[in-house]
Amino acid sequence: MIRLTVATFNIRNSSAPDGDNAWPVRRQATVAAIQALDAEVVGLQEVLPDQVDYLREQFAGWQILGAGRDDGVHAGEHSVVMVRPGDWEVEAHETRWLSAEPSTPGSVGWDADLTRIATLVRLRHADGTRVGVANTHYDHAGEVARVESSRLLARWIAAEPSLHWILMGDLNATPDSPPLKALTDAGLLDAVPATEGGTEHGDFTGATDQDRIDHILTDSSWRVVEASVSHYRPGGRLPSDHWPVVATLELAEDLFA
Repeated sequence: MIRLTVATFNIRNSSAPDGDNAWPVRRQATVAAIQALDAEVVGLQEVLPDQVDYLREQFAGWQILGAGRDDGVHAGEHSVVMVRPGDWEVEAHETRWLSAEPSTPGSVGWDADLTRIATLVRLRHADGTRVGVANTHYDHAGEVARVESSRLLARWIAAEPSLHWILMGDLNATPDSPPLKALTDAGLLDAVPATEGGTEHGDFTGATDQDRIDHILTDSSWRVVEASVSHYRPGGRLPSDHWPVVATLELAEDLFA
């Protein structure tokens, strides 16, 4: 039986003027919050180059995958995928742009305000099972862009049916919104119960009852063992202005019958 724990977490970019919650003050809490999730695969959003470098130092041995959205190399925000050492080997990974030109670094899609990306990773388990992971961050302003981004990701997932897919990230959209409906209409399933509450708490309020805009979705080959929103504050400090989401997934037994 293949079981995999995954998590998604918008860690808030290091350039934001957050005062007492600025990145240098909270970065140790952010690392502790990620470690506490005990996930084998973690998708992070809003990760600037200095944050990527710090995470590489703190998570030695992990693979940290993804490119900067501005140039396709290191510049700008990353939507990184972290893979813990263990049973999963990285077969391939790539960054694509959420636009009509997905292979063009820096391209902006539809009515989006900013360049947006997705990091796609193909993993192989020690027993040969292959899994696809897509980690993304949708635009905060473009209503059309969010729906079109969902349609684009659904097409990419459908194009690789041999993989067991997991899609996660900050979708800047609630569970009942058109971007989420576009994903569920394409056959993806929301792994997180509605009762888990919100994930964003702007201005570092620590609220737990705001909108849930951070999501984990799976294809139908996965069963959800458990899923939750983590409200852990390492040392009493808020690790971000979002709460991370974590899910333990299991591949359906009948797939191997």
